[in-house]
Amino acid sequence: MILMTLQLVGVAVAVIFVISVIKASVRPANFPPGPPSLPLVGYVPFLDVRNIGRSFDKLSKRYGDVFSVFLGKSPCVVLNSYPVIKEALSMKEFSGRPSMFSGTFFQKGKIGITTTEGKDWELQRNFFHNHMVELVQGKGNLGFQDLILDEVHDLKMDLAKKVGEPLPVSYRFNVSIINILWTIASGRRLHSQQQEFQSVYECIDKITQFMSRAAIMSFIPGLSRIVPESISKMEKGRYHRDRFLNISQKWIREHKEAYRGNRGADLQDAYLAKVGEGAESFTEDGLGAVLREMFVVGSETQSTMLRWAIRILSVHKDVQRQVQDEMDELGERNRDIVWEDRHNMHFTRATVAEIQRFADITPNGLVHKTVADVDFHGFYLPKGTNVIANMTSCHRSPDYWKKPNEFYPAHFLDENGKFVDAKEGFVPYGIGTRRCPGEDVANMAIFLILANFLNTFSLRLPTGDKREIKTQYEAGTGFIRNPQAYKVILQHRE
Repeated sequence: MILMTLQLVGVAVAVIFVISVIKASVRPANFPPGPPSLPLVGYVPFLDVRNIGRSFDKLSKRYGDVFSVFLGKSPCVVLNSYPVIKEALSMKEFSGRPSMFSGTFFQKGKIGITTTEGKDWELQRNFFHNHMVELVQGKGNLGFQDLILDEVHDLKMDLAKKVGEPLPVSYRFNVSIINILWTIASGRRLHSQQQEFQSVYECIDKITQFMSRAAIMSFIPGLSRIVPESISKMEKGRYHRDRFLNISQKWIREHKEAYRGNRGADLQDAYLAKVGEGAESFTEDGLGAVLREMFVVGSETQSTMLRWAIRILSVHKDVQRQVQDEMDELGERNRDIVWEDRHNMHFTRATVAEIQRFADITPNGLVHKTVADVDFHGFYLPKGTNVIANMTSCHRSPDYWKKPNEFYPAHFLDENGKFVDAKEGFVPYGIGTRRCPGEDVANMAIFLILANFLNTFSLRLPTGDKREIKTQYEAGTGFIRNPQAYKVILQHRE
């Protein structure tokens, strides 16, 4: 009798589980297909968190380039090829941004650029993008170039003290990037040993780690109430969030007090002028949000890309040598490489672009949301549908790359050895209406830093290095793909 009862209970549990799976997998009518899901957590347990792009590629082989997965209790549409990503993200209907925990927690709400949508987002993004473009292409572009070169000089002078020693370079690159952004924002530089700089550096580092760790909570919000503090680090995340918010408010307050109408228009000056004019959606709180985004998102992506660059070039000595040979042929050995030189440095530009493709540091970008009902490739996506673009499917597609899984700068050279700009399948800054507004500044910075760095130093591997180029999979590296920690030996060029 007991055995029969246990069997009936087992059957009942199994039936309940099957029914729960079926109910958890129900999609809206004419919605993109996808795999079945578990209650509450969806398909998350079956995704390879170390390489979600690869998981999506496997699913696309069964369900097509437009499919859906449940991340938590809600279905999310995945775009898994360059043509559909380009088409969708160029449509205004896909320009929304969901209220996701990792973003709204950091900003204490939907404010700034990355977490907003609609008219406020357009106004904020256009202002920021125009300011960045003016830095690179406007009348003051030589001044901005000199700013970057000053940081490169300090970087080289600092690292020259360690020539011949195995050393990590990540912190020193972070310092350079943060100081460039600091000057854009405030029109002044700071010394890395100053307390203010150290406070900002710590906040950026801790917030980035927390946001990556908390990314899963954006899809399963209940975890924020269940996961213990020892794992989630919620209180520490809140502390550094509030601390950075107070720092940014202090910047704005001091900037206003010090302004006498006699300095160049840095980002804060330009934004505060809009506030003073009463421009729609421009507030001091909005300025604080833009500043925090610029430092957290901008500094982390740029410094991560530079860390990948040094690792890749250290392993590929042949490519490193070709870049240096190109500079030598142009007679650039005894002077700074400047932005205008890029027109005659085709292989160097191809190398930088290939580093961006191969590193693929934001494999899935930020989640989009439909702002209206939309028919797309025969499917119906209701307003408010979350959408993920698998950028890895672009950067690893054999349709666009001869050697998609190898580092191969010739991907960006034509038959005459000239650099190929705007190459299909290349989306390091995203694509469409929400493309990164700081792209111009980022491209100028990474070119000048790398070119001038290689003009002075050669990169060598320490004894025992296995010459592997791998991704770091640890807490705090979820959103941005980081290289495994490494050391490099710098040598003065002969």
